[in-house]
Amino acid sequence: MSEGAPTAGPSSNPSGSANKVKPQLYHLKKDQIPTALKGTKDAGFLHGYILFGMVRSDSAPSPPSASAIATFEKRYTPNFLPELQQMLRNAALHNKAANMVARVREGAKREARNGSQIAKDILEIKETFLLSTYTMVLAAGLEVWCPDVLGAPDSLYNQVHETVFFESFWSANISYAYRIKGPTPTGTNNPALIRDIYLSFTYSYMRRKAQIEMKTPGKLADNEDEGRSRNRRTRLTQKRKLFAVKDMWPDCVLQLVGDERCNSDDDSGTDDDHKVIYSINAKSLRSASATSFIHKLEDRRIADDQFTRGLKKSNLFERTRRRVPNAPESDLLIQIPKEAPIDWFDPERFNDFPAETRFKYVQYGVALPLLEHHKKADWKTMSKAVFMEKYGNDILKQFNIPTAAEMERQGNSGWEADEEEPMQE
Repeated sequence: MSEGAPTAGPSSNPSGSANKVKPQLYHLKKDQIPTALKGTKDAGFLHGYILFGMVRSDSAPSPPSASAIATFEKRYTPNFLPELQQMLRNAALHNKAANMVARVREGAKREARNGSQIAKDILEIKETFLLSTYTMVLAAGLEVWCPDVLGAPDSLYNQVHETVFFESFWSANISYAYRIKGPTPTGTNNPALIRDIYLSFTYSYMRRKAQIEMKTPGKLADNEDEGRSRNRRTRLTQKRKLFAVKDMWPDCVLQLVGDERCNSDDDSGTDDDHKVIYSINAKSLRSASATSFIHKLEDRRIADDQFTRGLKKSNLFERTRRRVPNAPESDLLIQIPKEAPIDWFDPERFNDFPAETRFKYVQYGVALPLLEHHKKADWKTMSKAVFMEKYGNDILKQFNIPTAAEMERQGNSGWEADEEEPMQE
């Protein structure tokens, strides 16, 4: 192991008393980390995930039991830090470390296929650095690195974990193990900064995750899946809009795909060959006409992507989306677009909206003719007035649109007030 590391910064607390944890004291806000040192923070967080053996951001630590902490602390005496630091720096590679590396890399390979950025980053780290990190964990007398994120940072148990973090992170960083994150020598050799990063990761970020998972098991995974689905939909929206512009569709038609909420999200899974696929969720608010048009536009976009980018494996569109019968509808899809042509909506569903909502979408116009006229070539280049006369007015007949006079009426004005009945004496 490397020598000459800066002195680690866990606070000295010989009694091992458990001071009350205040997460707000440890949370590092974005503006508290200079831009030049952001890479060091990102590297520190990745190192924390590696120490935990976590390969997904929706993982949460399981706090150790009080008996396990008490048993562990009996091994150490007050003022043990200098001795522990030297022991970690001189530790020889441990046989069990290879098994720990194998487990984390196997998990990272699996989750990288599912889109986990943490897993992808872990696979970029050379095994020799992972071996060194897990060797320090074992040299400290730990079977796994599992700080008590709900406890006090200055307990004996947690000081051991902090020391392992500091020593292993410094050792890996000076060897450029985390160069993909861009840590700087200035940050690496700043013990106060490294401690702030560690406290933020462990007693703010991970503590919050543990609390959420304890209160509602599975919530982190659900939130992560929804976030990934939302990000995929964002990227899909951008691609569809760019292709529609390239295909010279008028602005009103662009609005059919321009808002993220106009497009379906999807759920990831695997097929019988263990390949990752994405099942498209249903979107009942969208009209059959808009859905048919968007499906055909998407098929042409994918074909164009293949033709223009080539058929090399690395250049294929990044994922396979499948349309499945009787697909479920996610919570994301229930949200209506902020701006969309009125014929994006299914008429029956639209007519159940409040009058104010129905009136709002009139301003965005009509984008498509009736479904049976989609194949006609004339409507794409028509002026708005000609299009409305030939096709658009037939669309509007399907929708219950409030008049301006109805919308101008305030409250119950315009209604004759009922005469008040005299009070009975």
